Amino acid sequence: MEFSTSFELEFFFIQHKYTKLDSPCLFVTMGRRSKEDDTSDNEDKPIATIEGWEDGEPYTRGVTKLDRWELQSADRLTFHFNTTDVTLVQDPHSNHLGGYIWLTAIVFCTYLESLLTKEEGKTKSKRHEWIQVTDRNKRWVELGSGVGLIGIMLARLGIEDVTITDIKELVDIMERNVEANGFHVRSISGRRKNEATQDHSVVVEPLLWNDQEAIQHVKGTKPIDYLVACDCIYSEASAIDLVLTMDQLSTPDETSIICVSEVRNQAAQEKFLEQAKAIFTVEELAPHAWQNQACRQVAFNETLKMYRMFKGSLNNKRGKRKK
Repeated sequence: MEFSTSFELEFFFIQHKYTKLDSPCLFVTMGRRSKEDDTSDNEDKPIATIEGWEDGEPYTRGVTKLDRWELQSADRLTFHFNTTDVTLVQDPHSNHLGGYIWLTAIVFCTYLESLLTKEEGKTKSKRHEWIQVTDRNKRWVELGSGVGLIGIMLARLGIEDVTITDIKELVDIMERNVEANGFHVRSISGRRKNEATQDHSVVVEPLLWNDQEAIQHVKGTKPIDYLVACDCIYSEASAIDLVLTMDQLSTPDETSIICVSEVRNQAAQEKFLEQAKAIFTVEELAPHAWQNQACRQVAFNETLKMYRMFKGSLNNKRGKRKK
């Protein structure tokens, strides 16, 4: 996540962070489930282990109810998904919203994992066919990656071409988290020397939205198959820059844009859709079309939106994916 000005950052915290205490939707409940036991007993199993400091003492504990405040106050988190673990470090005191975890990213990771399971079991519904998680060679690029959970999860699921991006101040924490999960950090802009071995790597690049030079570095010479933005719609000004960045990174009839957002600022959502519909074909997926997949592992009450966006006609896009 990124802000264009310090005023936007201050406004966001005033409008959202301090009002969330009065919200009835403060947490999601996640429970690991086995094939043999899909009962409520599994809800007691920890889905994450968090580490940090409390009252001057270090702590390590498992959590089943992923409270936003508890997660964001931890120094280290390990998420226990059904098929893999992902470990992250974060800065609870970061001045940048991307400096710590947000719940929508966790929900989206469970959705991606469910798609992989269904694809491998050949039971995937047609409504999910436009996201091909089992095709390891597709190129995935994430905008506003923050601490890097989604990109690292994609790499854990076997995607071989993953790029995560955010403002330059968050590059260090993204690189640390990539390495903490056993992957090499790679650059495509030349900002750092790459290791001789390119296997098991994740590309990490700084990208301020609508920065032309950074966009060209990330775009590279290979078309992007999937462009992901999770929890990136938070202000009207940044929504415009986000759409302009998506426009420049996407290729007609090639790039599918997946935009997932918790609705905190309705005006920002409307501005984003206004700008996006002027450039892309935009579809909003009904909650039952994707949230039911995530709900097999995670229950949540937040108002979430998922948009599917692309350039070109709907028929052409669907036809291309069927080939």
